[in-house]
Amino acid sequence: MPRHRNRQHRHWIALLATTASLIATAPGAQAEAPTQARYRCNGGLDASEVRALFFQGPPSEVVLLSGSNEASRLPQQRSGSGARYGDGNETFWIKGDQATWQRGKGRALQCQTQ
Repeated sequence: MPRHRNRQHRHWIALLATTASLIATAPGAQAEAPTQARYRCNGGLDASEVRALFFQGPPSEVVLLSGSNEASRLPQQRSGSGARYGDGNETFWIKGDQATWQRGKGRALQCQTQ
């Protein structure tokens, strides 16, 4: 495995361990295997690849892992169409194989499944 790919692999393992810790400490958390999806997002993130871990709960939520060592846990919200997750400051809204990721007042990122 090339050196840069090995570093990236270790990076994702560390992020997944952090995410597992976040989930395990959530009130009412139950052990379950998440459904995973990878997205390529266009916009102002350090990394254009985002991994989404979907937990059916309860509570239903998504954990977003980006290449900039960030993890966000967003609860599912009501949506007239698609699936929407958010916490008042951050929103991840999925429709088919497309998603929009809005973080704060920054520019919304347009994402496509890989």
